[in-house]
Amino acid sequence: MKQHYRVAVARQFGAPEVISIENHPVQPLAAGEVRVAVRAAGQNPVDARRRAGNFGGQVPLVFGTEFSGIVHESKDPGWAAGDEVVGWGAVGADADLVLTSGDKLAAKPKELPWAVAGGLSGAGQTSLAALAALELQPGDVILVHAAAGGVGSMLVQLAMHQGLVVIGTAGTGNQEYLRQLGVLPVVYGPGLSERVAQAAGGRAIAASIDLAGSMEAGDLARELVSGGAQCITLVPETWQSHGLPLVSVRASAQRFAELMRSYRDGGLQLQVNTLEFNDVVKAHRQMDAKHSRGKLVLEMSDNPYLANSGDAA
Repeated sequence: MKQHYRVAVARQFGAPEVISIENHPVQPLAAGEVRVAVRAAGQNPVDARRRAGNFGGQVPLVFGTEFSGIVHESKDPGWAAGDEVVGWGAVGADADLVLTSGDKLAAKPKELPWAVAGGLSGAGQTSLAALAALELQPGDVILVHAAAGGVGSMLVQLAMHQGLVVIGTAGTGNQEYLRQLGVLPVVYGPGLSERVAQAAGGRAIAASIDLAGSMEAGDLARELVSGGAQCITLVPETWQSHGLPLVSVRASAQRFAELMRSYRDGGLQLQVNTLEFNDVVKAHRQMDAKHSRGKLVLEMSDNPYLANSGDAA
């Protein structure tokens, strides 16, 4: 009898409620492929944008690019059933099983909890790519929009690890959280430019990194560019509306290793908020609300394929 697995699917564009969990047949592996039983799946706002139809394209859609899990079967000699892994750059990781290639996996460090492992790679590697796109020196002041989210909270910590001074925008409910991370927090909204200047305390802002995609983030970036700052975006909205350079992220095992060095040094924390796989619609509602703190992760401990792949406790 053919095996099936659960996968989150949207067969039309729209609100989070267009997503349903379907049963799909398990297909044979091709040479070089690895099938992983997913233990935790990181959630990224780009999937909410895709679901809403912001990028066009075609349906049906599957979701999720980053995950942690246990190798279920492998036709890549570098990986074997039972290996605990972290993965990135996948298609359809919001599922019991995800198909990937061996070069998009890394061994999961034993000290890394499953949920953190499921959300660390995407946010962390995106953050490292953003910082690598800028020419900065220790002591420089940078501005990060949407600093309390999954990528934002990771980015500000990595920036401070490099000796940068970080001003971060967030809602009123996340000001203390940013302060605890070591960020100079400012509330977004009318008067943002003046509040940022006040937080900078007379120091020039060397760079701005946009994760919010808002008009005010784009407008402020233009203002800062005129003063000599480097301004980039990680979201398509301000690339389209204001022409900000959109950073391309190329995840790799080398970049993940760099991320793990920072984690082991104790200078990197990831606040994880978990939901069960059956709550994937709720996860998309939270991403649409755009007021998250830390990283949202789907917890997959009820995945029936974990029992056949190794100990997922």
